[in-house]
Amino acid sequence: MIVLWTEFAENQLDGIYKYIQTYNSFAAIEIYNDIVDESAVLAHFPYIGVIEPLLTEFPEEYRSLIVRRNYKIVYYIEKETTIYVVAVFDCRQNPNKLKDIINNN
Repeated sequence: MIVLWTEFAENQLDGIYKYIQTYNSFAAIEIYNDIVDESAVLAHFPYIGVIEPLLTEFPEEYRSLIVRRNYKIVYYIEKETTIYVVAVFDCRQNPNKLKDIINNN
């Protein structure tokens, strides 16, 4: 399977990097790389993430994979060939915000 990132998810990842970089550039690089590396694992193990309980009302079966306890890679699988990463969610936010993100993107 191939892993494709939506523009929105890429922008979120860049935003996370830029925010963390303002106070710790080493940590920003580590977190950025960890998120990217974990998303690459999905190509070989697409069902490793749990079905995202907050997003069951949507037509796609959204799954999520936790990275470093604070970040959640949100994705869905299309036709057993492609994985779409649609969001990188900071788990310290209000969980209901994730629904809004998916609804609006």
